[in-house]
Amino acid sequence: MRSPTMTVGRVPPSVSARPYIWAAAVVAAVLRVPFLFTGLSTDEGGYAYVAQQWSRGARLYDVAWLDRPQGLLLTYRALLWIDDSGWTIRLGMVLAGAIITVALGVIGVVLVGRATGIAAAWIYAVVGLAPHLEGITLNGELLAAVPSTVSIALAVVWWRRGRPVWWLACSGVLAGVALTMKQSGLDGIIVGGVIVLLAVRSRRSGAKATAVAAGVFAAGVALPLVASVVHGIVVGWSDYWTALIGYQLSAIGGSGSNTGTRLTDLSRNAGSVALDLTVPVVVSLFGWRRFDRGGRWVLGAWLGTGFVGINLGGSYWPHYFVQPLPALVLLAAAVVVSARAATARRLLAAAIVLPTLLWLAALVVMSPARRLETIPYAALAERDDRIAAYIRASTADTDRIYVLESEAYLYFAARRESPYPYLWGKPIDKIPDALPRLRAMLTSPQRPVLVVLDTPPAAVDPSGGIAADLAAHYRVDRVVEGVTILRAD
Repeated sequence: MRSPTMTVGRVPPSVSARPYIWAAAVVAAVLRVPFLFTGLSTDEGGYAYVAQQWSRGARLYDVAWLDRPQGLLLTYRALLWIDDSGWTIRLGMVLAGAIITVALGVIGVVLVGRATGIAAAWIYAVVGLAPHLEGITLNGELLAAVPSTVSIALAVVWWRRGRPVWWLACSGVLAGVALTMKQSGLDGIIVGGVIVLLAVRSRRSGAKATAVAAGVFAAGVALPLVASVVHGIVVGWSDYWTALIGYQLSAIGGSGSNTGTRLTDLSRNAGSVALDLTVPVVVSLFGWRRFDRGGRWVLGAWLGTGFVGINLGGSYWPHYFVQPLPALVLLAAAVVVSARAATARRLLAAAIVLPTLLWLAALVVMSPARRLETIPYAALAERDDRIAAYIRASTADTDRIYVLESEAYLYFAARRESPYPYLWGKPIDKIPDALPRLRAMLTSPQRPVLVVLDTPPAAVDPSGGIAADLAAHYRVDRVVEGVTILRAD
């Protein structure tokens, strides 16, 4: 097989894109495999902990509290069923990268041509790692991008290749599944709706055909969403609604979710985002002309929905920006292919993938300590593993602990439960009774045996109330890895 860089832009009519796209998927998997065992992120560890609690009988959105839909937790439960030590969560990341690579290649082939599909697959195989956007973690945005991208691929093939309507039904189901992974996973639904409108218009279908196509897609979307709602009613609608949507809505305008907070969060993370997105964004600006009018509508809806999803979260964590990456890569691939000279095509492709490849190459020659500091969450996870080892050695299996405030991976690593439902700091900032509930937990007779001070108490409660509660009911037990651990009196 020839190098894909030789075929970018000039693919003979007799050459199929499939082997090149599948080869890109293999490369995507190979590049991600080294990060299987580099330690889970804070979010991954928290999701894993809640999924385990749920699998052991804890009521979801109550004792096992998480502000994410059931699809994400079901995925984590399935991965932990394979092996509950945690490495299989990163296996999910590897599979996600390979699946998006293939789906993106298909979209490129159908919307523009084989060369663009091949280029999109190979570029995403590399830049999809997005180390500064935490693309090597199984975050909610990456999980939602898998069914969304496959959904868009199915809908595009149905539209442009005249496939049977069940392709559209499957597209709808996967678009709905994406929304059960994360509330911002609207890409497949919006883009699928646009494709249905484009299809019925291009085919000049009557009202009946239009209604049938729209109904089939909508029914597919509704299937996983209705299942999630029914489960939410079963576990308790008020708790379900509050966790997924309600507390965020009520916090708008407050100190935890106002314009100033959003701008602060965005400015804090802008540097990391820029490292991975600047080149794809700049190159993608020149890709629109390679698409016909329908293709531009699809890409516009896809990108627009992705950036709306980023703003829905409001905290602007780097991993939010994983969501629009496939659409940006597709546009960038179109630019690469459109260059007339082979040298120009290779230089453009290299400019897009080189930052990620250089990051990977640098890891090889780094010292182990430096490598831990460079790989997202690796050093933090190793530190937490040592803290967790002490917690397991100094407590009984039934003892409960609390980590102040956001290092949720410790619960999973230590295999200990928390009596407090909110594992991260943002819900504490946004839910009115969260702080009083935390103080009540720390002073109750059933308070946790250990409190891990990953965050200074004053940062969580500037009034000094938590610090006073801890001073009254806890004493210093041990300092592990520079982190103070308190034990209940």
